[in-house]
Amino acid sequence: MPEIIYGEQGDDSWKAHRCGSIGGSSIKRLMSKGQGKTRTTLLYELAAETLTGTKHEGYTSQAMIDGLVKEEEALREFSFITGLGLERVSLIKGNIPHTHCSPDSLIPSKNSGVEVKAPLAHTQVRYINENKMPTDYVKQVQFSMWITGYDYWWFFSYHPKLNPFLLKVERDEKLIKTIKNETIKFLAELKILLKKMGQNDRRRKIDNKN
Repeated sequence: MPEIIYGEQGDDSWKAHRCGSIGGSSIKRLMSKGQGKTRTTLLYELAAETLTGTKHEGYTSQAMIDGLVKEEEALREFSFITGLGLERVSLIKGNIPHTHCSPDSLIPSKNSGVEVKAPLAHTQVRYINENKMPTDYVKQVQFSMWITGYDYWWFFSYHPKLNPFLLKVERDEKLIKTIKNETIKFLAELKILLKKMGQNDRRRKIDNKN
């Protein structure tokens, strides 16, 4: 069974649990077949995290910071619109070691979770107009359903001056199977790289003694 870790997202404990682990926000990079460099960079990042015990922090734009600040407001709006009770958690560890997801919120009574976004106004207009799951988050949401075993997931996009965009996303078993297989393959590559780095460490120690 997946292990639920309670606490605050963003604190030291949250970062420690994510260190060297594949999360939902990484799965698009992991599966970027046409951009090997993107996948390889992720491999090196996770290896470095495992070896140093320090979580790699990528670039954070002002828009991303503003979006995080608005998440609480967005979740309150989601709960008001749907009438669903939310449970905040730090993260959920998958059944396969070194996998996790950090859901914006869970809905235990409905065996589901929530992915919340607070985008810029023009992005919100696009989401509403297209009326479908944004491509950038398809794999992330399916990854979360794989990790949790939940039946479906809500995608909720919020802007205070525009209508909200709410979508119920069902499990895509074919995509989930692909995500699982690609994740296992990636973790095997990570294990080989870590073993290689360990051998290099031992060589350096031997050379230093000589």
